[in-house]
Amino acid sequence: MTNTRIDSPSEPSPDIFSSANARYQQNLLLAKQLLFAYQQGDPKAIAQFEKNHPQAKQPGFSPTLQDARLLVSASGVRFKNPSLEKLKKEAKDLLKALKENQPEATARLHQHHPKGPQLDSTAAKLADAQCVIARENGLASWAKLKHHFALMQQAQEHVQRPHLTLDHDLKTLHIRCGTDIKQALPAAGFTGDFMEIANPFPQGQVPPFDPVENFVKIRSDFITQSYAADIPPEYADHITHAADEINNVEQRLRALPDEYKRIVLWFEHDPFDQLCFAYLLAHLANVNLGSCKLELVQTDRFPGIKKFIGIGYLGQHPECLITLWQQHTPVTSAMIAFGARCWHAFTANTPLELWQLSKGLSPLPLMQQAMLRMLKELPWTTNGLGLTEQLALEIINRDGPINTARAFHFLNTESEPMSFLGDIMFLSALRPLWQHKVAALKVTSLDVNKAPMLRHTVEITDTGRALLAGQLNWLEMCDPEYQRWVGGVRIAQGRGNWYWNPENDKLKFVV
Repeated sequence: MTNTRIDSPSEPSPDIFSSANARYQQNLLLAKQLLFAYQQGDPKAIAQFEKNHPQAKQPGFSPTLQDARLLVSASGVRFKNPSLEKLKKEAKDLLKALKENQPEATARLHQHHPKGPQLDSTAAKLADAQCVIARENGLASWAKLKHHFALMQQAQEHVQRPHLTLDHDLKTLHIRCGTDIKQALPAAGFTGDFMEIANPFPQGQVPPFDPVENFVKIRSDFITQSYAADIPPEYADHITHAADEINNVEQRLRALPDEYKRIVLWFEHDPFDQLCFAYLLAHLANVNLGSCKLELVQTDRFPGIKKFIGIGYLGQHPECLITLWQQHTPVTSAMIAFGARCWHAFTANTPLELWQLSKGLSPLPLMQQAMLRMLKELPWTTNGLGLTEQLALEIINRDGPINTARAFHFLNTESEPMSFLGDIMFLSALRPLWQHKVAALKVTSLDVNKAPMLRHTVEITDTGRALLAGQLNWLEMCDPEYQRWVGGVRIAQGRGNWYWNPENDKLKFVV
């Protein structure tokens, strides 16, 4: 065995599995409380089930603990508009609990306050409690939390005056990876054109976009072969015309800025978004923008959402999109250059440069974090599985037998630190784990008449448990034809592969 290792120092990343388990345990406790309240006939609990569970109004409905956890975990990713007055009261209540040295309050102080365990909870001041509340809501300080509420108030006032528009001063193009805010933007007062980039770059081979014919063929072939069986009929055209759609996006990007005087980029922090963002910036590095303004709306959090998954979850609240817009920033030449470098590194046949770009200072730290997360899709030295595969096996081991829709839900709401897979992408990642001769998963029931995400009920096998325990290596036991890609890096049996080593958070090449 020959090893090639990156020698630059690195800080170990937070334990993803411990963080996922902590969210699971917290949701489990709340789910037990909700289920007990429902069983006792509590009107609020019953209403919560009837509003949010698809079977709750059916005769004979009797929820399980898993049903209750579905509701609890889903509530953590939805926007709940808190009031500043309520948070002020919460800070005072927290201070009182700290003075009384209550364990839960002390744990919150140590977890969220910048000085952490150095603080004596009984000596805490109101400013300390306010700092904890602000950080629990995703902002660095109480002052920034107050500023956020001021922006939200301005946004709410704007929504009440629908005749006012936000981007009418310049001919504007809004670019987003998907259509989740396409209808919401006009409702919030935006009149510019909309462009979607939705190439699922986290999966399949991703070559350089030149020559364009090669890029279009490789990406469209992957999409057709990997997703066609699971696409609902109403979206089948996206598969049939995948090559045309990819080529159309390519031609539009190469023609920018076209007639536009401002281009606004809407991206969140996860790898799907950030890879589309890097792809876009690599194109913008090759065009003459002239006097066109390039602006960025980007975030990895939003007050009122416990676990921020994406901007699309804010689409039903126009004031939230306006608040994000109020904080837009210019896209600098340094950002364009860095994004282009990330794209070219991601499409390379080794992960070395991408690893280097994910470390140190950069003009796009969220992109760095997303690229680091993508590197963890390489096989791990512990078992030959990527992180998504491992998180899925952990969920199914704990909750199975479980249908793939619920496993996907728990992946996003509890386990995955940067939720980035679409549901069909998740199925594509799972399928090899049950289709290979020596399988990590077993399909316990199949109903082809149901929607794709509801067809399969799966459970873990002894092989899957052994993989999770690090007793087996997937690349040594999967079928010979197995292969997958992380960008331009091919992973296959019977060859040298790049691995992610979780013991030191570094890359390792194993022959």
